[in-house]
This record gives sequence, structure tokens and C-alpha cells, in this order.
Amino acid sequence: MNTSVKTQAKKKQGFMDKIEKLGNKLPHPVLMFIYIGIFVLLLSAVLGSMGVVAQTPLGDFPINNLLGQEPIEVLKVGATGTSVAERYSNGMTYVIGTAIANFMNMYAIGTILIIMLAIGLMEQSGYLSMAMKSIVQATPMKLVTPVVIFLGVMSNMASDAGYVVLIPLAALMYYTLGRNPLAGLAAGFAGVSGGFSANLFVSSTDALLLPFTQAAAETGDAMAQTNLAGTLSVTSNWFFMIASTFVIIILGTIVIDKFVEPRLGDFNKKDANIEPEHEITQVEKDAYKFTNKILLLVMGLIVLTALPFDKNNTIPLVGDLSTSVGLWGTDADGNAILTTASDFLNSAFFKGDIIIMLMFVIFAVSGLVYGFKSGKFKKAADIVPAMCKAMADMAPIIVILFFVAQFINYFNDSHLGVLVASLGANLVQMIPEGSMFMTMVLMVAFIFLTAFVNLFMGGASSKWGLLAPIFVPMLMVAGFSPAGVQLMYRIGDSSTNIISPLMNYLGVIVVFGQKYKKDFGVGNLMSMMMPIAIAFVIGWTVIAILWALAGIPIGPGTSFFI
Repeated sequence: MNTSVKTQAKKKQGFMDKIEKLGNKLPHPVLMFIYIGIFVLLLSAVLGSMGVVAQTPLGDFPINNLLGQEPIEVLKVGATGTSVAERYSNGMTYVIGTAIANFMNMYAIGTILIIMLAIGLMEQSGYLSMAMKSIVQATPMKLVTPVVIFLGVMSNMASDAGYVVLIPLAALMYYTLGRNPLAGLAAGFAGVSGGFSANLFVSSTDALLLPFTQAAAETGDAMAQTNLAGTLSVTSNWFFMIASTFVIIILGTIVIDKFVEPRLGDFNKKDANIEPEHEITQVEKDAYKFTNKILLLVMGLIVLTALPFDKNNTIPLVGDLSTSVGLWGTDADGNAILTTASDFLNSAFFKGDIIIMLMFVIFAVSGLVYGFKSGKFKKAADIVPAMCKAMADMAPIIVILFFVAQFINYFNDSHLGVLVASLGANLVQMIPEGSMFMTMVLMVAFIFLTAFVNLFMGGASSKWGLLAPIFVPMLMVAGFSPAGVQLMYRIGDSSTNIISPLMNYLGVIVVFGQKYKKDFGVGNLMSMMMPIAIAFVIGWTVIAILWALAGIPIGPGTSFFI
């Protein structure tokens, strides 16, 4: 390595060290969310008393003074406009009266507790350790990172389960391999969160964003004199998202293996707060093989519930699909097209609760069967301490999520999130339209704006509900198709998830990291994920530009340009 390369490496190392040191000066995540929650309340009071209003095509959003005595109206965004969702007599009524609801309405809480209850059985019975060792033996060292990232990307089919299932398992996998478990945590987090929009299959995200895009495209059709709103479907971004899966795997693997993990250095197993390994007995080997056979039987039965058993095409978990789902049909010219796939996406198979509970059954069965077969559980009462241990481990996460819930609701219900999004939109509208060069500038600007706004406003669908009415018509006039605008939004929205302070699972990921490094904090996490986020947003954007210039379809019958 020559001197200039060494100098550049030292500069990069020094830069990331500064980020880590700065981040680690932040208070404990619980205290941090308390402080920024108070800051949001004070900012809402200042801007609300000044009469500040966030102006959007969907209507005006006055900043609500959450500490004042004036009545409060919380506006919510829908696919066709805004409406008053909640009313409160004054600020204190809102702050005090919504605290419990804010916490209990967090979907993450139920997901985490249910999944961790079953994982607790797997872990305490010893099955999880046996399974991880088997995976380690079957996976070549060089393929561990891409395999973890791929599983993370695909886990998005199971709603938020990847956060509470794959990420801790990835860290444990690296630990078992003798690699730094924090690098495994980074790989899992990069796939699950950074690659949220990518997938080999059409996902629920496609269905969630579609109505907002269609509503905005109707305005765009009037402005651009097109007729594209009716042609949009859940498959409009499918081809590009298939390719994006591999883009995320390649970029993530390079950055993690070549930069993140070397920077973390060697891991001292003494720092890990996990149970020590022990020699595997023959009884445990036999129990593991028996458990896997039972698992195959259980999963086979689950698959059978997804198959139609009669001529009416009836599926037990979904119902009669004979009229609601016809995946393939023909257009006016006789060409084969996808027809009502969106109906199937709205079925039980794509509901997060169903998938979570199916995973709960699979995990719980594996833990129970292995526990009793190996002798870890002697009687039924022995499973109770195992489940209680899993819930005890969740205590720090529950505390963090209570204050996260308050902050997120303060930020959204005060309309400060809308204000940030609208200000960013106004900046992009100042970019002139024209040549192909400026068209690409618009693409890059919109992707980067979305990536920036994502740092301050959570919720992919709600954020798109605010941005779509502004940018879909504007960019359609500039020559982009509504499906192309939606795709650009998804790139920016996904790339910076891993460094967003509004990420619902931020505190959860920190707690997972503390199992391997006691003083692991937000700064450590941010310094690990920052280079990955930068690689994702830049690399993904470059691929999108090349894809657009090449004129390759982004989905069946759709492309970047009109």
C-alpha cells in the first residue's frame, strides 16, 4: 500500500472515529428520546404561537402548539386528501391523554414480544444454538455476509419480523464463526432496513404506495396530457426491485467485509453477554435431527393451508379466490398481462399478523420439541422460566419504545414532519427543467431529498402521501412516469433507514449490540451504518440512472420515462 492510499485510509478512519465519538457523547437512548421529545414540544409551542403553516397540495397544515391552551386538530393524509383525525381541547390534554395510546398503538411492541417469546423457547432449550452451528458449518466463510443480507432483504415479506428475528441471529452467527458479531448485526440491519424496498417478489410495500401514486398521477395526467394513472399496478416497480436485491447484496457485502468489519477489529468473546458454548452430546444431536423432522412436518401442514382443495379454488386461510385473483389475463390486443394480483396481496398471506403468528408457531414448536427431546425441559412447568427469561430480556426495549412512541407522535401530530417535508419539496421545485442532463439532476435531487426527509419523518406510506401530490405531477411534466417517480422515492426512503433517528427499532438494535459490547451506543451504530447508507444511496442511484438511460422496463409495461 503506497503512502497516499495509507493517508486516505487514515483520513477515512479518522472521520468515522469522529462520528463514533460524537455519537457516543449522546445520552442513553431513553434519555435522548426524552430530550428530543421535550425539544419537539417546545418547538411546536414556538412555531404554533407564531402561526407557522406547512403548505402542501393536499392542504394547509398549521403547526399545532402542543403546550398551548388552544384547541388542537391533528390532520392525517389519505390517498385523496387530508382529514381531521383527532381533536383535543388543548395541548396538555393531548400530551397527557395520548401517552398510553401512543405506546400501545406501536405495532413494534406486539411483534417484538410475540416473536421473542417463541425465540426465548428456542434459545433456552438449546435448539437455536444447535441450528446456528449447523448453518455455520454449511455456509462458507466468504458467503456469510451476502447470505445474511439476502435473508434480510427477503425477510421484509414478513413485515417487521426481520428486525427482531434475523438481526440478532446474524450477530450470533458471526459470533459463532469467530467473526465480530457487530459486523453481523450491521449486515442483518443493512438487509432488513436499508434494503427494505428491494425484493424478489411483489411485497406489501407495493400495495401500500400504489393508491397515493395513482391519486397523484391523475393530476399529473392533466398537467402532462397523459393517461397513465389507470395503468399503474403493484407490479409497476417489480423488475427494478428484483435487480435491486442483488445491488443491495453486492454493495452491502463490499462495504461490510472491506470497511466496517476491519474497522471494528478483533472481537473479544469475553465481552459477550451470552451463554458459553459447551460440547454437543449425542442426545442433543439426535434431538436436533428429530426436531427438524417435526419442523418439516409442521411447515408442510402450513403450506397445505395455502393450497386450494376444490374446484372453487378455496384456500382455508384466505377464502374463495376463484373471482378475486386471476393473475394472468389479456389486454385489448390479446397480450398476456397481470390482472388482479393486488387482490391476492390484500389477502391474509400478506398480513403481518398472520406471518408473525406462523413464525411464532414454527419457533415455539422447535423450542418445545427440542427441549423435551434433549432433556432440557423435564416437565411442562419448565417452559415457563424460559419464556419469562425472554420477556425479562425485553425490558430495556420496552422502556425505550415508550419514549420513542411519544417523540414520534409529538413530531407527526404537531405537523413539524409535514413542515420539513414541504420545505424540502420547495427546494427541489427550484431546479429548472429541460435537457436529459437536467432530467438526471432532477432524479438525483429527488432521491437525495427523499433520503434526507426520511431522517426526519418516519412511515413510508404516510411520507409518500405528502410527497406524491407534489412530486408525481411535477416530475411527470418533466418526463418521468408516475411509476418511475415512485421507484425513485423508494430508493431514497430505503437507503437512509439505517441511520434515521426516527427508525422505530433504533433502540432495539442498540440493545442487541449491547449483548456483545456493553457500552455499545447510538454512536457506535451510526458509525457502522453510515458508510453502508452512503454506499446504498449512491450506488442505488447510479444503477437507477443507468437503468433509465438504457430504457429498460422497471416493471411489466412501465419504464422510467413517459
